[in-house]
Amino acid sequence: MKKISDMQLIYKIEFNTTNPYFKHIIEDLIKEANINATCKQYRSCLILRFDAKAEAIESFFALLESKLPVSIFLGKSYVIEEFDETIEELEEKDVKQNLSLLTNESIRNIIENNDIDFLNDIVKISKGEVSRFETHNGLKDLFLPNKEIRKRFEKDGFEVKLLITNIDKLTDLFDISNKDLQLLCSIERPLVKLKFKLLQNAQKDFSSTNFIYAKIPDDKETVLFSKALKENNINWVLYVNDEVYQDGLKTTYFNDKNIIIHGDKGLFPKFDYTANKKFNSSKEYFDENGGVYKATLAQYAKRLVPTIGVYFSLKSKSSTISINMPSTGLKEVIVIPNIHNSIENCMDEIATIDEHCQRLVTNYTNKFCEYLSKDVDKNTNGFESILNMCAKVLGLNDAKEFEDIALSVNVKSGIQIDMKLLEMDGINYLDYRRTVQSLMSYKMADVDTGTLAYSFYESLSEFVCNYVNEISTKTKSKDVVLCGDMFSNAILLSKVNKTLSKSYKLMIPKEYPLDY
Repeated sequence: MKKISDMQLIYKIEFNTTNPYFKHIIEDLIKEANINATCKQYRSCLILRFDAKAEAIESFFALLESKLPVSIFLGKSYVIEEFDETIEELEEKDVKQNLSLLTNESIRNIIENNDIDFLNDIVKISKGEVSRFETHNGLKDLFLPNKEIRKRFEKDGFEVKLLITNIDKLTDLFDISNKDLQLLCSIERPLVKLKFKLLQNAQKDFSSTNFIYAKIPDDKETVLFSKALKENNINWVLYVNDEVYQDGLKTTYFNDKNIIIHGDKGLFPKFDYTANKKFNSSKEYFDENGGVYKATLAQYAKRLVPTIGVYFSLKSKSSTISINMPSTGLKEVIVIPNIHNSIENCMDEIATIDEHCQRLVTNYTNKFCEYLSKDVDKNTNGFESILNMCAKVLGLNDAKEFEDIALSVNVKSGIQIDMKLLEMDGINYLDYRRTVQSLMSYKMADVDTGTLAYSFYESLSEFVCNYVNEISTKTKSKDVVLCGDMFSNAILLSKVNKTLSKSYKLMIPKEYPLDY
């Protein structure tokens, strides 16, 4: 029987995934506090119900504040007056999470109950060599920041990232926001793109650009190794993974929303309650649903509503602006072309546009011949190939450097870069020739490279907004899906959102990645 002095309270925690590991953490804390409370999980939220004395509830929230970890899926939390009892609680499925739940307590237990000698690895790293380090997930090669070693790994196709062993020293190296720190320290341990402080990467030992993806330890072995490195005054090391290792989720954020860019670790295996099926990877999930755009439609239950989709992907061959109509299905309105990965071919195609472009190519080649002599990565598709061409004509190495210099400049608006359509065989393509030619013209006029890279993303946002408006006029659709990893770019996403959110409902994947 309820005591008269007890009180009832309902507490809602917004949680944008149906995976149950966070619920289990809260249930463990309820047991620890020995309080009369329950935690139930629903789509997009957790509901805590209390039937206890006010002092006990207050003590429990103090415990939550001190012990509940941050999660990339967490939203706001607040007391509510009532909760609709007709909403169905999620039935927990037998899906083993691919995630080490590194709470503060579990990290402390790992350190107290394990004693591994890392002397040989630390000596090797301290001497400027590469240490081959094994975890239960696979192998990592670790080394102190070094330009030559970094470039050697990158030449072999590896992405070089940063392992942070001393979070207290992070501000010595990076311009870091509270949101960056929250993402880094969340229980999912994602990779977060961080910007170096001025001059901290002047020798390019860490990265070829002003940015790098970084993370803190995410498994038992790395926790112990990082502790040993920190005790030897090594606050960070660069690393690459072997091909088998899943290195967690790449994340970013926009306004108050966390966005998953890529990755499976901590997210899959996953039971999808809409499809009533378990998925083992993002690829399996996207393939089952007919691609990223259609999968996002399913997430938002918009398959039976006219919906405009913008799927812009760096590596996919299928970037498009499309419309999904319930009566006719999916129709591609604008296609992003897959171009030849050849700067020479790019110049030839630009020269065929008209006499003005022919003269531009001749004059540009005479002035910037060294730009055209550099190799282009042949193993790219879609937007990455186009960005590589844009990068080359600005004297940059590749798409990564092009994006990072765009993110580095401090401008509020740029100049107009041509984004036009070319119709071929009844299909409207983005005419990449006009885009590259536009950048070349400005480069000939000595416009700053960073401004031009920034202007590309701003002009691409205007391109998206203009054609969304045109499609909407014809179809009356007011729902727009934004997906594909191009939308991890803060310039593109913020500009598109600023314009379209006034008139449309914008949908970005919340509990699934932006892309394959």
